[in-house]
Amino acid sequence: MNQTNYVILGLLSEGPMTGYDIKRFIDIRFRFFWSESYGQIYPSLRALCGEGYIGEAEAGEGTPRAKRVYRLLPRGMEVLRAWLARPVGKETVRLEILLRMYFSHLTEPEVMLAHVREFRRAHARDLATLRLFEKELKAIEEEDAAHPSILRVIDFGLKANEAYLDWCAETEKYLEGRLGHEA
Repeated sequence: MNQTNYVILGLLSEGPMTGYDIKRFIDIRFRFFWSESYGQIYPSLRALCGEGYIGEAEAGEGTPRAKRVYRLLPRGMEVLRAWLARPVGKETVRLEILLRMYFSHLTEPEVMLAHVREFRRAHARDLATLRLFEKELKAIEEEDAAHPSILRVIDFGLKANEAYLDWCAETEKYLEGRLGHEA
């Protein structure tokens, strides 16, 4: 089983969804730390159906016949719970901005400065979005047992983005200093 399968099983534990719904939820809820493509989701849905972990649910009234709605089966819940109990694997981080910074001595400081400023703007937007998610979720925290755990994920995102912004401020000063030395 790959990680995509566990994401799908986890989302289906919340209720029946289409492949499109799964992709949309990943893009909205997880975009700060996880991504999946349709090219990963649809083959996984077929495989999970074939293994008996998920099944097709009855499409709701007004749902086009061709639209497949999937639901989690008991065997899928067992696999999901077993995965949750296993130790977490080694995390990998790939930040292109850091790779470029490593080699930035090979280009003009203003080139890297522009990259860092764009990185800062993107993470400032992400931070603002996460703060909105946090505010909305705190307002309805008692409505769902999952909300406190979700708030912990949001807290990680807030702290990570704040750290990115701190790094950007320091790096912008460094690069601006390099600009001053080359003038």
